[in-house]
Amino acid sequence: MRLCKLVLGLLFIVLSACQQRPTTQNIAAANLASAGVSRIAKSDIDEVVELHQQAVMQNLKKLMVKLYRRNPNQRFDKDKRSLAESVDLVFKRPYDYGYSHWESLTGTEIIRLSLDADYHVNDRVLTFIVGLRKMLMSAYDNHTEFYFLTSLNEQKLYNSARNIEVAAWLLSEKRDQDGHLLILSDSRARENRNLSFQRLIGKMIATQDNLASIVSYKEGRVIKTVVLRAATMAFLPI
Repeated sequence: MRLCKLVLGLLFIVLSACQQRPTTQNIAAANLASAGVSRIAKSDIDEVVELHQQAVMQNLKKLMVKLYRRNPNQRFDKDKRSLAESVDLVFKRPYDYGYSHWESLTGTEIIRLSLDADYHVNDRVLTFIVGLRKMLMSAYDNHTEFYFLTSLNEQKLYNSARNIEVAAWLLSEKRDQDGHLLILSDSRARENRNLSFQRLIGKMIATQDNLASIVSYKEGRVIKTVVLRAATMAFLPI
C-alpha cells in the first residue's frame, strides 16, 4: 500500500511539474482538508510538517495582532485600514515580499533592526514580525508544500525555536535612550499581570521544537542542543 502511494505520489509530482508554474505563491502550507488529490503525493510526515507550519504561522499572526493592540501608535497604516486588515495584508503577501529596505537582510538581521534604538522606523511591530516570519520560513527551507521528496533539516528547526527565544528576550529588554521599551508586550509595573504574550511565544517555540524532534527521529540524526545565556544572546544560523 505504501509503495503504491509512493508511485502515485511521484507520478503526481511529475504531472504537476509539467503544468504551468502558478503566478501566486502559497503563504504557508494549505489546509489539508482542501488539499484534494495532492494528498496522494504526501506521506504522513509531510502532513505533520504542514500542520506544524500552519500552527506556527497562525500564532505569529496572533502575535502581530496583540503587539499592535499593545502598541497602537506603531501601526503605520492605522489611518488607512483596520487592525485586522493591516495584519491580513501582511500575511496575504509571500514571506519574501519585496520590502525594499529589508530585501538583502536575513530574518534575524531584520529582528535585530526592529529592536535597535538607533533605527528610525514608524512601525517596529511590522519589522519584528517580518523578520520572525522570514527566519521561520528559512527553517522550512522556504517550502510551503511538502511531498515525499521534500526534505527538512532538524537542526534548522531546532535553531529557529532558539531564535524565537532570543527574539522574545530582545523584545522584553530593548529600550530607547529614555529607558522606554521599544515595543511593549508583557505587562509592566503597576499593570494587571498579562502573560498572554509569553504563552503565545511559548506555543511557537514548542511547535518548532516538536517538529525538530519528529524530523530528527525520522532521519535518524541527532540535534546539537544549545544553552542560551542572557549575557550572550545570539541568534543561531539557519
